[in-house]
Amino acid sequence: MKKKVSVVVPCYNAARYLKKCTEYLLCQTIGIENMEVILVDDASTDDGETWKVITEFEARYPDSILAVSLGQNMRQGGARNVGVSYASGEYLVFCDADDWLLEETLEHCYDAAEKYNADVVEFLIKNINDHESFVGLEKAGESYLIELDTEKQRKGFLLDTSVQLSLGSQKKLYRLSLIQENHIKFVEHRIFEEPSFMLPVRLYEKRHYFLNEYLYICYLSLDSTVRGEWGEHKWDNPKVWMHIMEELTERHSLEKYYEELEYLFFRHGFSLSVRMAVQKGYVLAKEELEFLVNMMLRQFPDVRDNQYVRSDVSNRTWLRLMITLLDLNFTEESVQVVNEMLRKYV
Repeated sequence: MKKKVSVVVPCYNAARYLKKCTEYLLCQTIGIENMEVILVDDASTDDGETWKVITEFEARYPDSILAVSLGQNMRQGGARNVGVSYASGEYLVFCDADDWLLEETLEHCYDAAEKYNADVVEFLIKNINDHESFVGLEKAGESYLIELDTEKQRKGFLLDTSVQLSLGSQKKLYRLSLIQENHIKFVEHRIFEEPSFMLPVRLYEKRHYFLNEYLYICYLSLDSTVRGEWGEHKWDNPKVWMHIMEELTERHSLEKYYEELEYLFFRHGFSLSVRMAVQKGYVLAKEELEFLVNMMLRQFPDVRDNQYVRSDVSNRTWLRLMITLLDLNFTEESVQVVNEMLRKYV
């Protein structure tokens, strides 16, 4: 019998967290018989501890849990892609190994998807600092359906990256056929990869239901991707966004939604990359600033004329500063001033 929901869990050195994540999945009110859990060991380096936890769960629940081991670390995006390749449910959900889903999550999302014929059901994330915390179901207000029947509706939907309608991949249930038929995948071997999956989803889905409930619990671990050291992945975010634009060009979507995607690239590929680096405490070198500016202007040379950018720049000091960066000739002196201004307004 076809399962209702497939849950893909990328696992990297996650032995100390994975038990709680998996046990919450096994207690889902939708019923263990209606779901499959795909645990993907992303080439962990903890002497087999993560793999041991995974295979123990698989041995106990062979009809509901599938253990997958990768020979090479592919980061979360790559591990999720591999997990999706094994998925066979009607719908798909992602959960990180140090997070968990409330017991009602899959049932509430599945019921909403079926009732409203939704391609995607989005819900809310609650962030916590204590992994031992108990969190119960909490509703935040009215839920609603977004129908994407016209180009105007989709343009507005693309532009909305609020807390409710985010570019994060974790807080959603997807119709699996939507992902498979449109060959939607995460960029691999990079961090900040989630928009590479979400932008194509937004371009292909037709009905998006926002379920106003906190159903995903995110543990803010000190060694998480965002809070830990970035190292060689320092500039992965702009590289992910360049990948997105290349892919959307191949999908013939960039021209159709050019101004909306130009705006998103400016806000999330360029401006956010600078903001995150400054917030992390980095002092940006001349070569780094030139890389970011050249990336922006090569992809969208007329970004200053974008109607959405112009509207935002008039109201936000940070974005005005970002536009100013595009016109600067970087010298050692100007780079020092730029870094001082960035720290002041971040």
